[in-house]
Amino acid sequence: MRNISDQIVLSATDLSNFLNCRHLTALELGEARGKRRRPQFYDPVLEALFARGLEHERKYVEGLENTGRRIVNLAEIRDRTESVARTLDALRAGADAIVQGALEDGNWYGRPDVLLRTDAPSALGVWAYEVADTKLARETRGGTILQLGLYCEMLARIQGRRPERFYVVTPDTAAPVHEYRVDDYAAYFRLIRALLEETAGEDDEVLAAANYPEPVDHCDVCPWSSVCSHKRRTDDHLSLVAGISRLQRRELEARDIPTLAALAEMPVPLAFKPRRGAAATFERVREQARLQLVARETQQPVFEVIQPIEPENGLCRLPEPSLRDLFLDLEGDPFAGEGGREYLFGIVSLGEWGEPVYRAFWAESEQAERAAFD
Repeated sequence: MRNISDQIVLSATDLSNFLNCRHLTALELGEARGKRRRPQFYDPVLEALFARGLEHERKYVEGLENTGRRIVNLAEIRDRTESVARTLDALRAGADAIVQGALEDGNWYGRPDVLLRTDAPSALGVWAYEVADTKLARETRGGTILQLGLYCEMLARIQGRRPERFYVVTPDTAAPVHEYRVDDYAAYFRLIRALLEETAGEDDEVLAAANYPEPVDHCDVCPWSSVCSHKRRTDDHLSLVAGISRLQRRELEARDIPTLAALAEMPVPLAFKPRRGAAATFERVREQARLQLVARETQQPVFEVIQPIEPENGLCRLPEPSLRDLFLDLEGDPFAGEGGREYLFGIVSLGEWGEPVYRAFWAESEQAERAAFD
C-alpha cells in the first residue's frame, strides 16, 4: 500500500493482508498517509523462507528455459513506470513467458511471478496469457487465490480476454503445479477487492479502533506484530490466557469479562450457561487465567497438578535414574534440503567422573545420514 500523489495505490499483497487481518490494513493505511511508522522487523526464519522462495522461482523459470521457451525476465527493473512499459512490450511481442512483469489498473499495481503464453486469440494477437505464481506452501491459501485473481483481472483488461486458468507452482515433487479455473473464484475476488477499495477510503484510526488486533496466524510474518502484541498486553487482552479459543473470548466479552484479570476473578462454578461450548471448558480457562495472574503478581512460576499422581501410571513407570542412562536428542531442520530433515541427533551419557559426554552423529549426505541413524 502506497500513497502516490494523494492516491492510495493497492497491491496483491494488500488483498491478502485484508483477508488475514483488518487491523493490519488500518496500520498500513496509516503508514501510507504518513501517520504511522513501520517498526523495524527482522526475522532470520523469514529471511530464510524468502531466500528459499527466490530459489524455488529460479528453478521453475530454469525449467521453462530448458523446454526452449523464450523468456523475458524483468526482475531487475524496479522502476514502476519502466517495468509496466516493458511488460506491455513483451506481451505484445508474444514472449513465451514473462518473469516478474508489472501490471497496473487504476489504483491497483502488481507483479506476478510468471505470465505464460497460451494459444488463444486476444487483443494481443493469436495468443493470450495466463498467470503462474511460485509458492513454498504445498496447499494453496485464500490469500494466494486473491492475489492471482487480481493479476488475472488486470491481465484481462490488457489482452481483452479473461484468462481461463491460473497456476500455483509448489515444491511438491509428485504434483508441483496446482491448476485453478478463474471463474470459480471470480465472484469471491470481486467481493473482497470491492471491500478493500471501500475500506481504503476510510479513516485509518477509526478502522483500527473498529478492528481489534486479535492474534491470527498471519502475526507470525507481520511486521506490525510487535505493535499489536504490546497493545494486547497493555489492554490485558483475553488472548493472553493460554489455551483460550476465540469462541470463548467472544462469549466472555459479551458478558463483560474483557481481560485476563477479570476472567481470573470470575466466580466458579459458572453463573451463566454458555451459548456454545460446555461450562467446564470455561471453568478451565478461568483457572488458567487465575494461575497466570498469580504468576504475574508474584513474579514467580506457578503450577497446579490437574490430576493426582498415580504410582503405577504415566512418568511414574519410568525406572529410577542410572549412571548408564542415555539421553537421545532428536532435532529437525525445516530448511535443510528440499523437504527438511527430521533427524539431527546425538546422545548424552555420563562419563567416568559423572560429567556429561555428548556424541553427535554427523553426515554430509542423505545416504550417510540414513546410515548414521540406522
